[in-house]
Amino acid sequence: MRLTTSEQADGYLRLSEMIVEEELCINLRGRLEHCTRCRDVCPSDALSLSADAVDLDQQKCTGCNSCLPSCPAGALRSSGFVPERFISALAGRERVDLHCRASTGAGGGVVIPCHSVLDARLISAARAEGVETLALHGLDHCAGCRYGDARDTLRQVAETLVEWLGEAAPLLDLAPADGARKAAREYQDQPHLSRRAFLRFGGAQAMTQAAEWIVPGLSPEEADADALPFYQSSVFPQRTVQYQEVLASRAGRVPWRDGAPLPWKRRSVNALCSGCLACGERCPTGALQASESGQARELSFDPLLCTDCLLCERICPEGAIVPHSALALDELEAGRSLLFHLPQRPCGRCGTPFVPADPAEENCRVCGNEQELDDEWLDMLSG
Repeated sequence: MRLTTSEQADGYLRLSEMIVEEELCINLRGRLEHCTRCRDVCPSDALSLSADAVDLDQQKCTGCNSCLPSCPAGALRSSGFVPERFISALAGRERVDLHCRASTGAGGGVVIPCHSVLDARLISAARAEGVETLALHGLDHCAGCRYGDARDTLRQVAETLVEWLGEAAPLLDLAPADGARKAAREYQDQPHLSRRAFLRFGGAQAMTQAAEWIVPGLSPEEADADALPFYQSSVFPQRTVQYQEVLASRAGRVPWRDGAPLPWKRRSVNALCSGCLACGERCPTGALQASESGQARELSFDPLLCTDCLLCERICPEGAIVPHSALALDELEAGRSLLFHLPQRPCGRCGTPFVPADPAEENCRVCGNEQELDDEWLDMLSG
């Protein structure tokens, strides 16, 4: 869903703009609503999902950013909270005071939209940068907070961190004492908006409103009538998920727990694979990548980019995708590996490249079926 200029300006004035890139959503790619994670965690019921669209109600959205870590495809981003920028701000600090926007405590620290933007990947990345304690200020305001209640989420994150890191897991101090140190706070929940940018957005908003007054836009009913009946695209872009990337780039510096499975999944394909490449073409993160030439089809996999969204397993027509736990860091650091390389040849009838099931096969599956029907008709006519 694209925002108008006035909606973008309003987002900046509200300190956070949510960006929805629905072409990355696994529901739209799989043509089936099987992921509802963002909608399930949204405290304001601002997200509506279907196999055709991801709709964000700007009037309901509070900009808490709770949905960001939940999306396995990275279809949701925020202009006001960037994981890499956040982790870079914590680098080199053993103790970090984190304040949510509802925090009224004294002292300095880093301000984030809501503590629900934290997940185990983000905190593990912070541990790789030397952070040993995260003091979370403002949780006493969670009950009834318009930005939602982050306490249950943080307890689950703490449990996950112990599974991953054991005794090396950073301490999450859920009830820190307010420090007496009067230091400036670093705001991670607002984009850097210069005076020139502010005036530009303000002018754009005024122009948009004037244009709408002179040339009224379509009503919601008219817009729905002109909309396509379902999401249509022949191009499926791939983009690394920000939360995944911030941990993947620091995987070698995280003190993982000995013997515990790493928080990544590897993928392989079994003998049932037909080489259709659907999994590689529709993978939103680029973990699976498909390539095809006149001579061969290839499928490769990078485990560090995989968020285990399960889209590849759900859309595989042969059930050929096999998941594996990653037990050793060198399995991940080896990078992208080739899952298959299938030679192709031109079909003897239509000329389309295809993967022969055996060396003697000359026609693609479609032409092969047509040839069988032709042969049956000839047998009937001659019989």
